[in-house]
Amino acid sequence: MKKLLIFTAFLAGYLIMSLELLGFRLLAPFFGYSIYVWGSLIGLILAALAGGYYLGGRLSEKKNDAAVLRALFLAASVFLLLVLFTYQPILGYFAGWSVIWGSMAATLAIFALPMVALAATSPIIVRQLAQNNQPGYAAGAVYTWGTIGSLLGTFLTSFVLIPYLGSRLSLYSCFFLALVLLVVWLLPKNVKNLPYVGAIFLLSLFSLGKPALPTNVILETESVYNQIRLIDDGRMVWLTLNSRRPVFMQSAYVKEGTLTNFTLIDLFSIGPMIAPVKNLLVLGMAAGASVRQYQQFFPDVKIDAVEIDAKLIEIAHERFGVSENANLKIFAADARPFLAKSDTKYDAVEIDLFQGSPYIPFYTATEEFFQSVLAHLSERGLLMMNVMAPGKQEILAPMLATIKTVFPSVYTISVNNNFLVLATTQKSNLEEIKKTIADTQTQSSPELKSASGYALDFLKEYQADKKTPVFTDDWAPVELLTYRMLKSARL
Repeated sequence: MKKLLIFTAFLAGYLIMSLELLGFRLLAPFFGYSIYVWGSLIGLILAALAGGYYLGGRLSEKKNDAAVLRALFLAASVFLLLVLFTYQPILGYFAGWSVIWGSMAATLAIFALPMVALAATSPIIVRQLAQNNQPGYAAGAVYTWGTIGSLLGTFLTSFVLIPYLGSRLSLYSCFFLALVLLVVWLLPKNVKNLPYVGAIFLLSLFSLGKPALPTNVILETESVYNQIRLIDDGRMVWLTLNSRRPVFMQSAYVKEGTLTNFTLIDLFSIGPMIAPVKNLLVLGMAAGASVRQYQQFFPDVKIDAVEIDAKLIEIAHERFGVSENANLKIFAADARPFLAKSDTKYDAVEIDLFQGSPYIPFYTATEEFFQSVLAHLSERGLLMMNVMAPGKQEILAPMLATIKTVFPSVYTISVNNNFLVLATTQKSNLEEIKKTIADTQTQSSPELKSASGYALDFLKEYQADKKTPVFTDDWAPVELLTYRMLKSARL
């Protein structure tokens, strides 16, 4: 009995942590990755665990502990079975709410009951183990093995289950283990109920089929970093990460040509019209839309492209026609560590970094980050950065002020909800930049003339305001500002 109780504590700890990590993946396509989603999920799961420990303490006073454990594992397994069939509709419904309240409500609906049931087992197991008047040993054993189980749940879910099986099968594995615990506690005296458990298992097999995708979704898959969708609208294929909303498009493949018809991606191609570009660093390649444009319009430019997600690099190869050659090297790396390890100088650096959906990683929006970028630019180098600023555009001013602390001249071009931010390593002025673009425009390809003409119409110089706060590694509330912008724009 002692080994069985320890095994139960171990698996309960495993399930609690595995489900918590799965929560981030399940919520991401509907609410994105942000500190608000993490905070909502972790906070409410801790509340559910606290409620479960309290409930378990009360239930431990019951005489038939085995029956109570059977009831708890039955509740956990049956509810997880229901979740397998309903979590996508539930998340889709709450996605219409705000990020904070929607993620909280979804967390409660999906995870509250199984977390309460699993947490409630610990006090009951402690009471069973302490029957020999060793309460300290009993509590220590349960905490130890429960924590070891949580460690296994953390590593196995993070490094094996999600990357290789995906979220749905990983969630199914949690249901299956809860069902195993139910069977273990039924075996001694309740063998007659095992057929009902078998029926639950057979019913669960129907949840393994992938739900039907919309007809325009040609690929849905997962990577270590993202949930990935490719959407075919006929003219082009859109890439979205951790979102079901095309407005948060991360890259695009144009079936005929390479220009996407005035999205911000097209405007990255004006870089060589402003300053001579022999080599380019792309931080945040995604599936390589801007890389393809450079390869078409400026085939002699040597490009180093950095993308943290190896799965996106694979999609760039297989779906977007981007492959390494003498002028293109692709690195699977995080942008800022890549800069720290590299000593190469570039004529231009393109920055298009998002944590899936609209959130910029805070450490790529700080003064220290832009100092690192400047250190990798040549004497007359150019920075180009995509900043998403819908609604009240609250992130734009501090972002520009931060860049201005490092670069002497900063410019913007507005494109729908985005801004292309340009910064030069040497002091320049608006008319000078416009003249350079206009002079180069006459020699550019016909496809680029519309993009450069748009740039001439909407190019503005940023004037520093000393009252505007500056982002640093110590203080960069980019998620708060992004959340408020999205709320004001109702996105």
